[in-house]
Amino acid sequence: MAELVLRKGNTWNSTGIIRNGKVLCFIEETLFLAEIGAFKILNDDNTILPMREIYGKALEAKNGCLWESFEAYKRLKSLGYIIGRHGISWSVKSVGTILPPEGLSDIDKKDFESIESTHISKTFTGMQRKEVQPIFDVYNPSSKFKKSSPGHPSFVLCLARGQPPSKQEVEDLENRCGCPLKFCKVDVGRTSFFSIDRVELPALP
Repeated sequence: MAELVLRKGNTWNSTGIIRNGKVLCFIEETLFLAEIGAFKILNDDNTILPMREIYGKALEAKNGCLWESFEAYKRLKSLGYIIGRHGISWSVKSVGTILPPEGLSDIDKKDFESIESTHISKTFTGMQRKEVQPIFDVYNPSSKFKKSSPGHPSFVLCLARGQPPSKQEVEDLENRCGCPLKFCKVDVGRTSFFSIDRVELPALP
């Protein structure tokens, strides 16, 4: 994760999570903002981290973000939606910490939360194991959005890999999430979104 040091503009009202008064960004947020020139990441020697290294981090399993997830985030964020990782609180006043894994840069060592680190790891493992997995809570564009009281998301975005979800999978996910679902499919750089309102089988004579 990257820690925001200098805050400018209102982008941060709806980007990044707050932990102990600090704004922390997941890799998909970091990469998106770096691509549009809104976020510069510094190394220990205060030099700017090259984009190729940021892309490399986006492909690392420990960051809990598949490339398809980033493509979905990028598309929705470009349309103005407010996006947070599914099941991760926007704001927590006080959290416990754990020692980060060996080999991480100082940027990645910032404020690892024990509960959320476990959640992210399990989420990524689940995304590899399951063909459909909730990845983002998505809110409609709003200048009144508050991280302290975000309300219910407009929908939960699920990453669809392989075959389309079955009726039972959709019903189970909707019950778990408690709000409408939309699905994302990324194929050869093309990102498609769809929803499943109902499943009907033709009546046989």
